[in-house]
Amino acid sequence: MIIRVITIFIVLLIFLNYSFAQSPRPGILLRRTGNFILRTNPTKEQKKRLVPNPQDLRKYEQFLEQPHTGIFRLMPDIGCTENINVIKADAVCLSFIPESSYYSFREKEHTIELLSDIRLKNGVFISDGILSQSILVHLGEIALEEIAPASEGLAFLTEFSPSAQGVEAQNQYTQMMRGVKVGKYEYKKAVPMIENATYALRVVAYKGNVFRTFRGYWFDLIEGDKRIDLTIAFRVIRKEQDGAVTLLWKEIGRKDSPRLTFPKRRK
Repeated sequence: MIIRVITIFIVLLIFLNYSFAQSPRPGILLRRTGNFILRTNPTKEQKKRLVPNPQDLRKYEQFLEQPHTGIFRLMPDIGCTENINVIKADAVCLSFIPESSYYSFREKEHTIELLSDIRLKNGVFISDGILSQSILVHLGEIALEEIAPASEGLAFLTEFSPSAQGVEAQNQYTQMMRGVKVGKYEYKKAVPMIENATYALRVVAYKGNVFRTFRGYWFDLIEGDKRIDLTIAFRVIRKEQDGAVTLLWKEIGRKDSPRLTFPKRRK
């Protein structure tokens, strides 16, 4: 049991986001009859606010009829729910839509921050979900329809080999935080959000367990989450005055993700 707890602790240190040791979202509750989380559901009115602009839906109707494509609105993270012990009740936070700033391409839905593949904060796209190895790259204003696995700028993403060894995975994570420059492209975990720009993202969501406690109960934070290795391309097709953006995306490729392993501790 001690070894298991130590291992989990190491995993958390490696793969927590830039604000390390962040607590689960305030809306998360634990059901007594099972080890999984209940998320805060937006109201009907809030869900309507998350629906993309009808003009965009009409414009990209044929594109969205293709398999493995999607469109969604992403709201900026304004820090309304960053502390589980503090409830912000100012006018801005009272109108905040739960989970609207975080999106999972793997699950095709808005989600909590720690399980997200992409989030928007201070005009920057960030991909740093828990127990994940993520790489973002800005491709320019190339049309999303033209992006394919062999497209310029995607070679580094497709050829990247995520390590399944804990120490090496940590080194890769640190490397991607700092960024890697290959030709005219830079691969990082955070890139500026630019309207009408196209990006590519690879998310390696490692298999494993991340145990947390909430109000005295243990639960596995990633239980039920789809843990796969996914590469997608997306384009910012709309930016609004409140900072929200609409993203159009398509899947480039997917494969099984590895399970992290750690060296056995000496007796």
